[in-house]
Amino acid sequence: MIRIGTRVSPDWLQRPNDLKFLKQIGIDYLDITLDMVDGYRENNGRVDRSSLQKVVDTLDSYGFKIERANFLNSELHPVYMGLPESDRVIENAARTAEIVGEFGIPILGLQVFQAARLLEGRRAGVYSWRKGRGDYEYLHIDVRDSMKAARPPEGAPTREQLWERTLKLYRAVTPVAEEAGVKVAMHGNDPPIASVAGIPQILHDRAGFDRLFSEVPNPNNGITFCVGTRYESGQDVLSMIRHFGGQKRLFHVHFRNVKGTIPKNGQYSEVAPDEGDLNMADVARALHEVSYEGVIDYDHIMRLIDDPGGKSYIAYCVGFMRGILMAVQGPGR
Repeated sequence: MIRIGTRVSPDWLQRPNDLKFLKQIGIDYLDITLDMVDGYRENNGRVDRSSLQKVVDTLDSYGFKIERANFLNSELHPVYMGLPESDRVIENAARTAEIVGEFGIPILGLQVFQAARLLEGRRAGVYSWRKGRGDYEYLHIDVRDSMKAARPPEGAPTREQLWERTLKLYRAVTPVAEEAGVKVAMHGNDPPIASVAGIPQILHDRAGFDRLFSEVPNPNNGITFCVGTRYESGQDVLSMIRHFGGQKRLFHVHFRNVKGTIPKNGQYSEVAPDEGDLNMADVARALHEVSYEGVIDYDHIMRLIDDPGGKSYIAYCVGFMRGILMAVQGPGR
């Protein structure tokens, strides 16, 4: 049974009414970032059992289960850069996988190397808010300048180095995660382009994930399948669902819609789920056909009128997803 969840950030722990709101609209599963756990940043990605217990207990008191716990990119960045502390960071990541498993959290999210971190604060593309129907605001991203050939900054890793370092991380963490009953899920590069201003990115397309799963064939190594990001890349979303679903590599799904692809347009818009290029009912049917039984979440939040916290948009997306799931797989959560 496909279920609906949502991602929450540390500030949600201080917003009890907003947590109640999520429960009111039928959310049972949460996707957290590990900086919700005291000491995570200070310990370079290693979580403390007692601190994680506090987060688990707090969310449990509202009726939530943690479905996925995510590293931040900043804590894994030293590994991809080959810095002296990388071995310690990898060890911390492995121990965190072990502790996450002790609490029955089924998925650990690792973060890929993002080239934009080396661009002095600049993002991978030009981001702007545009107006859609009724003047709601959606995010538009233009990556044409980012894709132009350029000399990478001094110290940037090569493509081969990124593969070597990524595989070293995975070969250390995944067996520990498997022993702990935890699946490791990688989202991949967003925007999904091969390089940003000359700096390579390695997990931006199907071939990159195929290599990751070939090099580390552990069954607990899989993907956070972002429908929007995969569509932006210009590749066939439904075909990839069948491909990775057939391999049982789909561990989590970001259920969002997009207009435009990078190969065709060099830019794209992250829009409301019912007005993008994809028919999201087809996406849900494809997930159902490969027996996906994980969580889907709406991912990015668009701006509706008088909705500064995004709750109206969240409720809209959850209702949209629930209607589709009831049509595809019948009643149930």
